[in-house]
Amino acid sequence: MLTPKRIYVQEMLDAGCGTDRDVAQNLEDLRRINRSLRGTGTVLKALSESLDGKKVTRLSLLDIGTGSADIPNAVVKWCSSRGIEPSVVALDISARNLRVARNDLGIKPEVALVQADAMQPPFPDGSFDYVTASLFLHHFQEDEIVDLLRSFARIARRAIVINDLVRNLVPYYFIRLMGPILMSSYLTRNDGPVSVLRGFTAGELRDLAGRAGIRNYRVERLFPYRLLMVAE
Repeated sequence: MLTPKRIYVQEMLDAGCGTDRDVAQNLEDLRRINRSLRGTGTVLKALSESLDGKKVTRLSLLDIGTGSADIPNAVVKWCSSRGIEPSVVALDISARNLRVARNDLGIKPEVALVQADAMQPPFPDGSFDYVTASLFLHHFQEDEIVDLLRSFARIARRAIVINDLVRNLVPYYFIRLMGPILMSSYLTRNDGPVSVLRGFTAGELRDLAGRAGIRNYRVERLFPYRLLMVAE
């Protein structure tokens, strides 16, 4: 009863609403959400588990739909603390998102920003050790997600790491009620509840992975209302 039907309403940020200042506030909100609700930590934990016991001196990673590039920033810091040389690319279709991230949000010099369509990423097979996508897949319809996962699998040598939202009425109403207090941007206050209703159940994410031909994967539901998929 707490899992409503998935919706397909466009979010305001995707529609190009707002000024650069509005977008900067929205991306800062999303950074704070990722830090406090385990988005960033979930991705780093997945990388750590994937590399457990392996002697690695270099790591390449492509973050698709990067937004503020907070995940790539965190990966660079994580690698540096472990003596690993990072090669990190942050891809986003929005030139505005990348411009704001570069000018206002402190992108580490090791992170290369690339404007490109995730549906047609300009990289050959096996270009990166890891492909990550955080709070990204829920922006698409099911057939598009299948195509995206196939593309990710083509590019990744080691693994795909997906971090997204559980579709549930509890976080939906929490964001509706607390958004005016916790979120500085009107874009976040609008798009947050929409994002939740565009999220997934664990079963749905497994089904999408199967349709994409991905076999060696695991899907976990994490507190609070996060989904992690790691496909080796």
